[in-house]
Amino acid sequence: MNRPKQASPWTSSETPRKPPDESTGEPEAVGPQPPSPTSEDPGLPLIDLFTLDPSSATNEQIQYCVNGDVVEAVEKSGLHAKHTVLILHDDHSLSRFAADRIYGALTAVDETKPILLILNSTGGDVAAAYLIAKLCREHTKGTFEVAVPRRAKSAATLICCGADKIHMGSLSELGPIDPQFGAIPALALKHSVEHIAELAGTYPAASGMLSDYLAKSLRIEALGFFERVAESAVQYAVRLLGARTIHPQDKDNNATAHRLVYSYKDHGFVIDSREASEIFGQEIVVTNSDEYRLSNALFGIFDFGAWVVNRRFTREFSYVGGHRQGCMVWTKASG
Repeated sequence: MNRPKQASPWTSSETPRKPPDESTGEPEAVGPQPPSPTSEDPGLPLIDLFTLDPSSATNEQIQYCVNGDVVEAVEKSGLHAKHTVLILHDDHSLSRFAADRIYGALTAVDETKPILLILNSTGGDVAAAYLIAKLCREHTKGTFEVAVPRRAKSAATLICCGADKIHMGSLSELGPIDPQFGAIPALALKHSVEHIAELAGTYPAASGMLSDYLAKSLRIEALGFFERVAESAVQYAVRLLGARTIHPQDKDNNATAHRLVYSYKDHGFVIDSREASEIFGQEIVVTNSDEYRLSNALFGIFDFGAWVVNRRFTREFSYVGGHRQGCMVWTKASG
């Protein structure tokens, strides 16, 4: 890799200090730490993770190695020159913490540049997803675009509802945005009641037994609650679809939102680029673009990096924020 020469963070004579230890409140002296990457110093190649001692390597050193390949991939693509490039690659549940990270990355951006969000997530908090899309819209006078290298499922699909362009490839997939409680869809209760009603119609002699079962097992207010949660997902989607700068004339925002929330029987259903184009419009979904190719290259870095961080260092990994400051590594929670 043709990287600028840089001083190794492991040979520096400096001995920085890390944040206070949670158990004592006292800062600990640690070994040499790498500097924050700059345009002249993008970080170290990802392969240098294998030169670190798993027992003594700091989270900052690991982050520095991952960041090197990310910065090189983004800046080699040239897309950072015309876009503000943000990244949300997280195998954990999408939360308000991710929204905070995206907000932090947007505070000093050039708002005349379009925003490109590299998005790989299985979903999570619907409200957090809405806020992320809203933040990206508010911090650019240009377009807000999303590139999906592999998965933008559930709440992550809601983020895509706010995008002017969705860049996808052969392995990219979106999914239904029906909210979940644990592993149970919010609409499951309604569908269960409908199924029992069908059984009662088919087997009238069993209607008394089915009625007793419902009376003993169902709190009627729960049915209304879950339906209201699903309707709130529709409302979020309609708002984001309406905020786009590109509005396909043959697409109705309410119909699109209802389709994403109510039409699919399986929460894990794969919405590929062809179906996404049918849902959002051919003007919105773009396949095999330069933006997608960058996202695919970054996915390879993150996928390999996460594997090494997890297996070699027994730590967790995600990349959320700007392309220079988004890497996060932390120790796995015990138990």
